[in-house]
Amino acid sequence: MDINMLHTFIAVADFNGLRKAAEYLHLTPSAVSSRIRQLEREIGVQLFERGSKGVVLSDAGERLKLRAEEMIEQWNQLKLDVLQEKESLLSIRLGASDVIWRTWLLPKLHPVAENRDVSLMLRTGGREELAHMLIEGILDGVVLPEEIKYPGLYSRKVAELELILVRSVSSFSDTDQYVDIDGGEIFRSRLPDQAASYALPGADINIAWLGLEWLLQMGGRAWLPRSLVQPYLDSGELLAVPKTKAISLPVYATCGKENTQVYRILRETLMV
Repeated sequence: MDINMLHTFIAVADFNGLRKAAEYLHLTPSAVSSRIRQLEREIGVQLFERGSKGVVLSDAGERLKLRAEEMIEQWNQLKLDVLQEKESLLSIRLGASDVIWRTWLLPKLHPVAENRDVSLMLRTGGREELAHMLIEGILDGVVLPEEIKYPGLYSRKVAELELILVRSVSSFSDTDQYVDIDGGEIFRSRLPDQAASYALPGADINIAWLGLEWLLQMGGRAWLPRSLVQPYLDSGELLAVPKTKAISLPVYATCGKENTQVYRILRETLMV
């Protein structure tokens, strides 16, 4: 049996519907529905019924849910045990977006890196990819500009990133090339009114450091974290666009609770 089907089954049960489960699993509703049908075929029984409150568990589904949660916990622990290089070495698997690694997270890991009893596995990627890896137990924790709400996960706001609109020294007007660096839905919802003029960017980039390099080499303007561009502002290689307010972007740390040791370390390191 594919463990992902059990993750999907529990999500649908907890959220009483396919659409909400799909949102938090970062899947399409049709993919969620397909997994549930496949699970029902493998077990040979209907697991959900449609009621007045949405999709609810059948009697058989109720019995499966208890066992499914136990199986997922055992599977996650099995993976952790296999990852151990030796019995005394604790493996921590942590993911974050590129900009959070560069501007906030990496210095926070100094105490963990100095602990010779801890092994670190670090990953970067897009928000959907990392959230999916956390939900499926591939990662122990993620740090992203959004909260992940899912059963068994603990999420807390740990920082704020200040984004400012900067331009290359060759840029002098509002008609200069706009470089659209993906900051997520929260970022887009907080863009100022004049952002309507950004509808057709000269470049669409999903990684902050690449957007920064584009500005330095190709020119243009873009929203970037102040901590990332401050050295270039100080040296005069970039300029802050005047009369533009900064955008505050929240940073959330989310981790699973299955492994109490990893959970404790991540909370002490990232959430204080």
